[in-house]
Amino acid sequence: MTTSIQNTHDKVKFRQNVLTIEQGIKDKVASGEVVPDDSPLKHYFSPIDEKYGCCAYAREILLRKGSLVIGKIHRHQHLNIISKGKVTVFTEYGKKELEGPCTFVSEVGLKRAVYAHEDTIWTTIHLTAHVGEENLDKMEEEVIAPNYGDLGLIASVDDLVKIEEEKL
Repeated sequence: MTTSIQNTHDKVKFRQNVLTIEQGIKDKVASGEVVPDDSPLKHYFSPIDEKYGCCAYAREILLRKGSLVIGKIHRHQHLNIISKGKVTVFTEYGKKELEGPCTFVSEVGLKRAVYAHEDTIWTTIHLTAHVGEENLDKMEEEVIAPNYGDLGLIASVDDLVKIEEEKL
């Protein structure tokens, strides 16, 4: 991964903004001002394929109409399927309107803000060495980065400026 290309001002500004929005949502939930949605989440697993040493893990969620969801930072490219519904997706690559059925590949390090215009069923599919809901923590460590820095990506415009100034 060439992080210098991925750490452009616009991309870093988006990351900073989406983290600020996410923290604002968490603060409102913590204060009781906002009640988190109880959207159903389903997990599916294929058996581990001995030849490849991994299994396929699918995570399906219902995004309710009118909801704003901030996703996690993914370590690997993976498949996404919108079975039904309509959403606007905001990423550091821009804004997209997506409507099911559609399938696409996510980029490494991508974190999304998603607004659901309709009830939407969204499934992500990952390869993992772990099987079963009892291993969800292990799978998350494997496929989710805890922060942008873990992937060599910058999430603060101030940090980007400091790094650019140090290069001069």
